Amino acid sequence: MFDRSLVEKAAHMGGVKISLLRDASLRYFVRCVLAGMYLSIVVFVYWSLINDLGATPYGKLLGSLFFGVGLAMIVLSHTDLFTSNNLYLAISSYEGTTTWRSTAVLWGVCYLGNLVGAIIVAGLLYATGILDALPATHALYVGALHKTHEAASAIFWRGVLANWLVCLAVRLAFSCREEIAKIAILILVVFMFLYLGGEHSIANMGTFTTALLGKSDLTLGGALYNELFATLGNIVGGVLFIAIPFAFINPAAPEEMPESVPAQPLSDVRA
Repeated sequence: MFDRSLVEKAAHMGGVKISLLRDASLRYFVRCVLAGMYLSIVVFVYWSLINDLGATPYGKLLGSLFFGVGLAMIVLSHTDLFTSNNLYLAISSYEGTTTWRSTAVLWGVCYLGNLVGAIIVAGLLYATGILDALPATHALYVGALHKTHEAASAIFWRGVLANWLVCLAVRLAFSCREEIAKIAILILVVFMFLYLGGEHSIANMGTFTTALLGKSDLTLGGALYNELFATLGNIVGGVLFIAIPFAFINPAAPEEMPESVPAQPLSDVRA
Protein backbone atom coordinates (compact mmCIF):
# COMPACT_ATOMS: atom_id res chain seq x y z
CA MET A 1 0.00 0.00 0.00
CA PHE A 2 1.45 3.31 -1.07
CA ASP A 3 1.98 6.14 1.41
CA ARG A 4 0.60 8.58 -1.13
CA SER A 5 -1.81 10.13 1.35
CA LEU A 6 1.11 11.01 3.61
CA VAL A 7 2.95 12.67 0.72
CA GLU A 8 -0.15 14.71 -0.06
CA LYS A 9 -0.50 15.63 3.61
CA ALA A 10 3.10 16.87 3.74
CA ALA A 11 2.67 18.79 0.47
CA HIS A 12 -0.50 20.40 1.82
CA MET A 13 1.28 21.41 5.01
CA GLY A 14 4.04 23.01 2.95
CA GLY A 15 1.45 25.03 1.07
CA VAL A 16 -0.22 26.10 4.32
CA LYS A 17 3.11 27.32 5.69
CA ILE A 18 3.77 29.40 2.55
CA SER A 19 0.28 30.88 2.76
CA LEU A 20 0.76 31.76 6.43
CA LEU A 21 4.09 33.42 5.69
CA ARG A 22 2.47 35.45 2.88
CA ASP A 23 -0.75 36.41 4.66
CA ALA A 24 0.34 36.62 8.31
CA SER A 25 4.12 36.98 8.26
CA LEU A 26 4.45 38.17 11.86
CA ARG A 27 2.37 35.26 13.15
CA TYR A 28 4.51 32.84 11.17
CA PHE A 29 7.73 34.44 12.42
CA VAL A 30 6.58 34.09 16.03
CA ARG A 31 5.95 30.39 15.41
CA CYS A 32 9.58 30.10 14.33
CA VAL A 33 10.84 32.08 17.32
CA LEU A 34 8.93 29.79 19.70
CA ALA A 35 10.40 26.68 18.07
CA GLY A 36 13.90 28.10 18.54
CA MET A 37 13.13 28.81 22.19
CA TYR A 38 11.75 25.33 22.86
CA LEU A 39 14.72 23.59 21.30
CA SER A 40 17.28 25.88 22.94
CA ILE A 41 16.07 25.28 26.47
CA VAL A 42 16.15 21.53 25.80
CA VAL A 43 19.70 21.92 24.44
CA PHE A 44 20.79 23.61 27.65
CA VAL A 45 19.31 20.83 29.77
CA TYR A 46 21.02 18.30 27.46
CA TRP A 47 24.43 19.83 28.14
CA SER A 48 23.67 19.98 31.86
CA LEU A 49 22.83 16.27 31.88
CA ILE A 50 26.02 15.48 29.97
CA ASN A 51 28.02 17.51 32.47
CA ASP A 52 26.39 16.20 35.64
CA LEU A 53 26.29 12.55 34.55
CA GLY A 54 29.53 12.58 32.61
CA ALA A 55 31.31 10.45 35.18
CA THR A 56 28.74 7.67 34.77
CA PRO A 57 28.13 5.34 31.81
CA TYR A 58 24.65 6.84 31.41
CA GLY A 59 25.33 10.53 30.76
CA LYS A 60 25.36 10.39 26.98
CA LEU A 61 22.54 7.84 26.92
CA LEU A 62 20.15 9.86 29.08
CA GLY A 63 21.10 13.17 27.48
CA SER A 64 20.48 11.81 23.99
CA LEU A 65 17.14 10.30 25.02
CA PHE A 66 16.04 13.57 26.59
CA PHE A 67 16.91 15.62 23.49
CA GLY A 68 14.00 14.20 21.51
CA VAL A 69 11.65 16.00 23.91
CA GLY A 70 12.57 19.19 22.03
CA LEU A 71 11.28 17.94 18.68
CA ALA A 72 8.19 16.50 20.34
CA MET A 73 7.45 19.91 21.89
CA ILE A 74 7.78 21.59 18.50
CA VAL A 75 5.64 19.06 16.62
CA LEU A 76 2.87 18.99 19.21
CA SER A 77 2.79 22.79 19.64
CA HIS A 78 2.65 23.33 15.84
CA THR A 79 5.62 25.70 15.86
CA ASP A 80 8.12 25.80 13.01
CA LEU A 81 11.66 24.45 12.88
CA PHE A 82 13.98 25.04 9.93
CA THR A 83 15.22 21.47 9.75
CA SER A 84 11.79 19.81 9.69
CA ASN A 85 10.70 22.40 7.12
CA ASN A 86 13.42 20.96 4.89
CA LEU A 87 11.09 17.95 4.72
CA TYR A 88 7.71 19.65 4.31
CA LEU A 89 8.72 22.30 1.80
CA ALA A 90 10.92 20.04 -0.29
CA ILE A 91 7.98 17.65 -0.71
CA SER A 92 5.52 20.46 -1.51
CA SER A 93 7.92 21.95 -4.07
CA TYR A 94 8.68 18.56 -5.61
CA GLU A 95 4.93 17.97 -5.89
CA GLY A 96 4.33 21.44 -7.38
CA THR A 97 2.21 22.71 -4.48
CA THR A 98 4.82 25.39 -3.80
CA THR A 99 7.78 26.77 -5.72
CA TRP A 100 11.43 26.26 -4.84
CA ARG A 101 11.82 30.04 -4.73
CA SER A 102 9.09 30.43 -2.10
CA THR A 103 10.59 27.48 -0.24
CA ALA A 104 13.98 29.22 -0.06
CA VAL A 105 12.32 32.38 1.30
CA LEU A 106 10.43 30.45 3.97
CA TRP A 107 13.54 28.53 4.98
CA GLY A 108 15.38 31.83 5.41
CA VAL A 109 12.62 33.38 7.52
CA CYS A 110 12.29 30.24 9.64
CA TYR A 111 16.05 30.02 10.16
CA LEU A 112 16.16 33.64 11.34
CA GLY A 113 13.19 33.11 13.65
CA ASN A 114 14.79 30.04 15.18
CA LEU A 115 17.97 32.07 15.77
CA VAL A 116 16.01 34.83 17.51
CA GLY A 117 14.43 32.20 19.75
CA ALA A 118 17.86 30.81 20.65
CA ILE A 119 19.13 34.31 21.49
CA ILE A 120 16.10 34.98 23.72
CA VAL A 121 16.67 31.78 25.72
CA ALA A 122 20.40 32.51 26.02
CA GLY A 123 19.51 35.99 27.29
CA LEU A 124 17.10 34.55 29.84
CA LEU A 125 19.70 32.09 31.12
CA TYR A 126 22.27 34.88 31.34
CA ALA A 127 19.85 37.17 33.19
CA THR A 128 19.14 34.50 35.79
CA GLY A 129 22.85 34.10 36.54
CA ILE A 130 22.78 30.42 35.57
CA LEU A 131 25.44 30.81 32.87
CA ASP A 132 27.72 32.81 35.14
CA ALA A 133 27.49 30.08 37.76
CA LEU A 134 28.76 27.41 35.38
CA PRO A 135 32.48 26.57 35.61
CA ALA A 136 34.65 27.14 32.54
CA THR A 137 35.03 23.35 32.28
CA HIS A 138 31.27 22.79 31.94
CA ALA A 139 30.25 20.42 29.13
CA LEU A 140 28.37 23.25 27.39
CA TYR A 141 31.52 25.33 26.96
CA VAL A 142 33.77 22.41 26.14
CA GLY A 143 31.27 20.98 23.67
CA ALA A 144 30.65 24.30 21.93
CA LEU A 145 34.35 24.87 21.44
CA HIS A 146 34.89 21.32 20.19
CA LYS A 147 32.27 21.82 17.49
CA THR A 148 34.28 24.67 15.97
CA HIS A 149 37.45 22.58 15.71
CA GLU A 150 35.96 19.87 13.51
CA ALA A 151 36.86 19.69 9.81
CA ALA A 152 34.31 21.29 7.49
CA SER A 153 33.64 17.96 5.75
CA ALA A 154 33.01 16.23 9.09
CA ILE A 155 30.57 18.95 10.16
CA PHE A 156 28.77 18.72 6.82
CA TRP A 157 28.31 14.95 6.91
CA ARG A 158 27.33 15.04 10.57
CA GLY A 159 24.74 17.60 9.50
CA VAL A 160 23.46 15.21 6.82
CA LEU A 161 23.22 12.44 9.41
CA ALA A 162 21.39 14.65 11.89
CA ASN A 163 18.63 15.91 9.61
CA TRP A 164 18.23 12.60 7.82
CA LEU A 165 17.20 11.17 11.19
CA VAL A 166 15.23 14.23 12.35
CA CYS A 167 13.17 14.27 9.15
CA LEU A 168 12.80 10.51 9.32
CA ALA A 169 11.36 10.94 12.83
CA VAL A 170 8.88 13.53 11.55
CA ARG A 171 7.97 11.38 8.55
CA LEU A 172 7.31 8.36 10.80
CA ALA A 173 5.23 10.52 13.12
CA PHE A 174 2.94 11.19 10.11
CA SER A 175 1.82 7.57 10.37
CA CYS A 176 0.96 7.73 14.07
CA ARG A 177 -2.62 8.46 15.09
CA GLU A 178 -2.07 8.66 18.85
CA GLU A 179 -0.10 11.53 20.39
CA ILE A 180 1.81 9.19 22.69
CA ALA A 181 2.96 7.16 19.70
CA LYS A 182 4.20 10.35 17.99
CA ILE A 183 6.13 11.36 21.09
CA ALA A 184 7.72 7.92 21.40
CA ILE A 185 8.85 7.74 17.77
CA LEU A 186 10.19 11.30 17.82
CA ILE A 187 12.23 10.72 20.97
CA LEU A 188 13.62 7.34 19.91
CA VAL A 189 14.67 8.32 16.38
CA VAL A 190 16.14 11.67 17.45
CA PHE A 191 18.08 9.76 20.12
CA MET A 192 20.05 8.07 17.35
CA PHE A 193 21.40 11.27 15.81
CA LEU A 194 22.45 12.67 19.19
CA TYR A 195 24.09 9.45 20.28
CA LEU A 196 25.99 9.22 16.99
CA GLY A 197 27.18 12.83 17.21
CA GLY A 198 25.18 14.53 14.45
CA GLU A 199 25.28 18.29 13.90
CA HIS A 200 21.91 20.03 14.05
CA SER A 201 22.15 23.67 12.98
CA ILE A 202 19.26 24.95 15.12
CA ALA A 203 20.30 22.99 18.19
CA ASN A 204 23.78 24.42 17.68
CA MET A 205 22.27 27.91 17.75
CA GLY A 206 21.19 27.20 21.32
CA THR A 207 24.62 25.81 22.19
CA PHE A 208 26.56 28.70 20.66
CA THR A 209 24.41 31.58 21.91
CA THR A 210 24.56 30.36 25.51
CA ALA A 211 28.28 29.58 25.26
CA LEU A 212 29.04 33.04 23.84
CA LEU A 213 27.30 34.66 26.81
CA GLY A 214 29.07 32.38 29.29
CA LYS A 215 32.68 31.56 30.09
CA SER A 216 33.53 29.73 26.89
CA ASP A 217 36.51 30.62 24.70
CA LEU A 218 34.20 30.24 21.70
CA THR A 219 34.37 32.99 19.09
CA LEU A 220 31.58 34.24 16.87
CA GLY A 221 33.65 33.30 13.82
CA GLY A 222 33.99 29.72 15.06
CA ALA A 223 30.24 29.49 15.67
CA LEU A 224 29.44 30.80 12.17
CA TYR A 225 31.93 28.33 10.66
CA ASN A 226 30.12 25.41 12.24
CA GLU A 227 26.67 26.79 11.45
CA LEU A 228 27.49 27.17 7.74
CA PHE A 229 28.49 23.57 7.15
CA ALA A 230 25.97 22.09 9.58
CA THR A 231 23.16 24.00 7.83
CA LEU A 232 24.24 22.83 4.38
CA GLY A 233 24.43 19.26 5.66
CA ASN A 234 20.99 19.54 7.28
CA ILE A 235 19.45 20.68 3.98
CA VAL A 236 21.01 17.80 2.07
CA GLY A 237 19.99 15.28 4.73
CA GLY A 238 16.39 16.47 4.87
CA VAL A 239 15.83 17.08 1.16
CA LEU A 240 17.88 14.44 -0.64
CA PHE A 241 17.81 11.65 1.95
CA ILE A 242 14.15 11.84 3.05
CA ALA A 243 11.83 14.33 1.31
CA ILE A 244 12.43 13.67 -2.38
CA PRO A 245 12.91 9.87 -2.04
CA PHE A 246 9.67 9.72 0.01
CA ALA A 247 7.71 11.60 -2.67
CA PHE A 248 9.40 9.71 -5.53
CA ILE A 249 8.55 6.22 -4.29
CA ASN A 250 4.94 7.24 -3.62
CA PRO A 251 3.80 8.75 -6.94
CA ALA A 252 0.34 10.09 -7.70
CA ALA A 253 -0.47 7.13 -9.96
CA PRO A 254 1.11 3.76 -9.09
CA GLU A 255 3.07 2.16 -11.92
CA GLU A 256 1.31 -0.74 -13.61
CA MET A 257 2.53 -4.12 -12.50
CA PRO A 258 3.72 -6.59 -15.20
CA GLU A 259 0.95 -8.90 -16.39
CA SER A 260 3.06 -11.92 -15.49
CA VAL A 261 3.09 -10.88 -11.83
CA PRO A 262 -0.38 -11.08 -10.25
CA ALA A 263 -1.09 -8.32 -7.78
CA GLN A 264 -1.64 -9.38 -4.18
CA PRO A 265 -2.34 -7.48 -0.95
CA LEU A 266 0.69 -6.64 1.15
CA SER A 267 -0.92 -8.56 4.01
CA ASP A 268 -0.54 -11.76 1.96
CA VAL A 269 3.17 -11.24 1.32
CA ARG A 270 5.57 -13.17 3.54
CA ALA A 271 9.29 -12.51 3.98
